[in-house]
Amino acid sequence: MDQLGNAIAVGNLDATMSARCGYFSRVLEIRFRRYWRFLQRVIHFTFLPIDGPDHCYQSYFWDRAEKHEEGSDFMPAVLGFFVILFCVPLSLFTWLNIFIFPDARWRKGKS
Repeated sequence: MDQLGNAIAVGNLDATMSARCGYFSRVLEIRFRRYWRFLQRVIHFTFLPIDGPDHCYQSYFWDRAEKHEEGSDFMPAVLGFFVILFCVPLSLFTWLNIFIFPDARWRKGKS
């Protein structure tokens, strides 16, 4: 789902939406950096309870060998649609999961 959304938004087929947001919000200086940071905040909120802070940069780190493509000015909007579409319902699940199973919460130093 993550790679498919990225591919539909004319990104690398092997990279994830999280890695693409991490790359364009932190690694590369570009014109729409604020937009990429907004998408990164949405993704971080979704995965914070189970993955800890800075999910997108960690994803970029794992996909750093992949080429990240921004696409035309319209493609980041398409990616943003998929981020919102996937992350809003998923965040309800991840946060609810932590309330039900508190031991599943991410903790610093926990593998």
